[in-house]
Amino acid sequence: MFVKFCLYSVFKNLRFFEPFFVLYLLAPMDRGGAQLSYLAIGTLVGYQKLLTGILEIPLGVATDRFGRRSALILCFSLYTLAFPCFAFASQLHGGALHGMLYLAQTLFGIGEAVRTGSHKAIMLDWVTREGEMSEVTRLIARTRFFSKLSSGLAALVGGLVVWRMASFTPLFLATTVPAFCGILLMLSYPSWLEGEQRRDGQRRVSLRQGLSRLLARKGLWPVFVASLLFESQVKLAQHYLQPFLAADLKARELALVGGIGAVLVGAFYLVQGAVGAVAARLSAHAEETLGGVTSGLSGIYFSLLLASGFMALCFSLGWLSLGLLGFFVVAALQNLRRPIFVSGLNQVMDPAQRATTLSLESQARSWSVALLSPPVGYLADRMGIAAAFAAITLLLAVGLPLHLRRFNPKLDATS
Repeated sequence: MFVKFCLYSVFKNLRFFEPFFVLYLLAPMDRGGAQLSYLAIGTLVGYQKLLTGILEIPLGVATDRFGRRSALILCFSLYTLAFPCFAFASQLHGGALHGMLYLAQTLFGIGEAVRTGSHKAIMLDWVTREGEMSEVTRLIARTRFFSKLSSGLAALVGGLVVWRMASFTPLFLATTVPAFCGILLMLSYPSWLEGEQRRDGQRRVSLRQGLSRLLARKGLWPVFVASLLFESQVKLAQHYLQPFLAADLKARELALVGGIGAVLVGAFYLVQGAVGAVAARLSAHAEETLGGVTSGLSGIYFSLLLASGFMALCFSLGWLSLGLLGFFVVAALQNLRRPIFVSGLNQVMDPAQRATTLSLESQARSWSVALLSPPVGYLADRMGIAAAFAAITLLLAVGLPLHLRRFNPKLDATS
């Protein structure tokens, strides 16, 4: 099963278009001169996050109730429909262009809502059955290693494709292949991994009952606050990575579409993926070194605050190459933190509602990103990318006292 868990990480993250998605929306050549502003892009991204956020909890409850493996089969099926829609959008104009992009985002957003928490719930269920609860951080870290490495390799391949074909459209079509492979992989999972409610004959709870049990869970909310503050700001920062790379390439007079610049973008994401993969592998060691879950997560949060401030300063002074290093730091911190966080969350959630709980955690992040993307995008349009990172730094600074004060100290006792 460990091999299959790693294959899932590979198929899910072979998204060749992802490092170029914002650039695809910004580039006019594929759509006869049509070009989206940062505000329009932020609204499009925010729509997908909002849709995913609305659906995550009810679909999380349904996943726990009707089966986690079945949910992932549906997820990959929706992906295979969404990615060709993104590709076809490049041939459209005006309202048809926006309509196709929003249709693709709808299919993708529903797929993300179905997926959220499902596979981690499967892995935690498997660990529980194997009697290896102390190995949660290590298991999540190892699969995340393959996840991030696959993302980096996909970015490099995507860069080569854009270079040779002078178009972003083939990236979406290529991404359909691993999505279909994901369907086949999920069909090979044993049926007992559908979840506790399906396997153990537990009474299936309704949406209302599931949410009531979840909301009453002791010690859960402080953990959610920590995740919301950290992950939402990381996602906002990552929205501006592609425009930043494009600006740096333009300053060096390197062509992006059909030029060597696309390969350099892919190479950057490969290195970033490798950095994230290595950081994920070090999660268990970092948890021990930093003195447990609570102190580890607090230290990583403060490090992100410093990194974001550093990036805002670099962009405001025009130090683009130096600011580029900040994205590596952000990737390292996010991947160092995530396995530790999942391990801590696993200690306070109901095993029968793992997918629901992880969906709720993800929903909080989705809502936050959906609400913040348009105004931060507007700020970037008006004042530049440096202003966007200044806003992210300010939000992190405001949340720091709340994060340190409210995080559950009991997690360290069982980590």
